[in-house]
Amino acid sequence: MKSWLTTLTLAVMTLAASAQEEESAYSPWHIYLNGNFQLGIPIESFRQNLDRTGFGGGGLLLLQIKRLPVYGGLELSGITYDSESIRYAANVGGFNQDYKLVTRNNIFLGHAVVRFQPPVNFPIQPYVDGMVGFKNLYTRTTLQNQDTEESDGETDQHDWAFSYGGAAGIQLYLFKNKAICIDLRCAYVPGANAKYLIRRDDTNGPFNDPLDAFRETASPTTILMPQIGVTIDLTTVERYD
Repeated sequence: MKSWLTTLTLAVMTLAASAQEEESAYSPWHIYLNGNFQLGIPIESFRQNLDRTGFGGGGLLLLQIKRLPVYGGLELSGITYDSESIRYAANVGGFNQDYKLVTRNNIFLGHAVVRFQPPVNFPIQPYVDGMVGFKNLYTRTTLQNQDTEESDGETDQHDWAFSYGGAAGIQLYLFKNKAICIDLRCAYVPGANAKYLIRRDDTNGPFNDPLDAFRETASPTTILMPQIGVTIDLTTVERYD
C-alpha cells in the first residue's frame, strides 16, 4: 500500500512539474507596458492640407511570443492638432455664469503591433515595429461652465481611415531598476483617405461659434509620430523592488 501511494505521489509530482514547464515554455517571457508623449506631424499630401503639428499621448502593451525575440500587442494614442474657443457670459436663474465653448480637431489611432527586438548585452536596446489598424479623425465641441466646472460636448464630424506603417526605436536603460527604461520611438503611419476639418484661410475671427473657424477637406492621412516615453517590464519589475 505504501509503495502504491509513493508511486502515485511521484507520478502526480512529475505531471505537475511537466505542466509547469510546459506553461513556462508557452507563457510570455516579457510583458512591456509603455506610456508616451508624442507629436503628430502630417506629411506628404496630408501636409498640403494640414500644416500643423499635433500633440498628444498614447500607450502600448506588448507580450513576448514564447521565448522568441518577437512581440505582439496593441497601441492606442490620441492627438489634438488644432482648436478654437470663445468665451461668453449668460444669465442663468438670475446669476451670471461664465462659459467657454471649445472646438478641437483630433486624431485617435489604434494599431495592432508586431515587434522584432533581439536581445543585446548593452544599455541601448533597438527594435522595429510593424503596425496595422485605423485612424479616426474627429472634431468635438465642448461647452464648459467656468464657475461650476461642468461640461457637455458633442462630436461635430468624424471619419475613419485604414492605417498601417512601421516604427523604429531604442530603449535606454538608465535607471537602477532595470525593469524601467526610457523609450524613444518614431512611427511612420500612412493612411487611407478621410474627411476632416482644417482652419479656414479666409477668416481670422472673432467667431460666434468656434466651429465656424474650420472647413471640411479630404486627403490621405500619412503622419509621422516621434515619441518619448517610459516602458516597464511587468514580468521583472518586482525583482528590483
